[in-house]
Amino acid sequence: MGVPKLLLSLGGEPIVRRTARHLCDSGYDEVVVVAGYEHRFIAEALDGLPVRHALNPDFATGMGSSFRTGVEHLAGDSEAAMFALADQPFVTAAEYRTIRETWLLQRPLIVGSRFGEVTAPPHLFVRALYPELAALQHGARSILQRYADAMVVLHFAPDLLLDIDTPEDYDRARARVSAGR
Repeated sequence: MGVPKLLLSLGGEPIVRRTARHLCDSGYDEVVVVAGYEHRFIAEALDGLPVRHALNPDFATGMGSSFRTGVEHLAGDSEAAMFALADQPFVTAAEYRTIRETWLLQRPLIVGSRFGEVTAPPHLFVRALYPELAALQHGARSILQRYADAMVVLHFAPDLLLDIDTPEDYDRARARVSAGR
């Protein structure tokens, strides 16, 4: 793709900024952006947004290191934290807000997201699960399965789940933005 995918422009702004802006607009007390690869450029792309940056020096080892870094940088008094992926630019402030409001009303251990038949981030986890999140080697699927009975699953439109992982994904995302969707 020529540049790191999170720095690709979508709708006139870098993908990472679009996602962070949606998170900032959704009512969470704090937004912590975990970055490793090209972290300086990621920080520059987020300039002016009310976010904190957390450097993940072990980013090459996978998603587990991002969970560990995120947990290490959470505010000491946080009751829960939502983990989102920056390469999902069509998840908006409305969905992030729905996750937050669901947790505030029901207080489950986890608020999970489902897009059609796919369970995928963002997910919100309570503080009691931070040690397990910090011990992950990969994604959080094992925790989601272990606590399935204590989780509220929210169902979102399948078309919101477009991870930008390939040039074709990026082309589809740009087409959607150009079409106003």
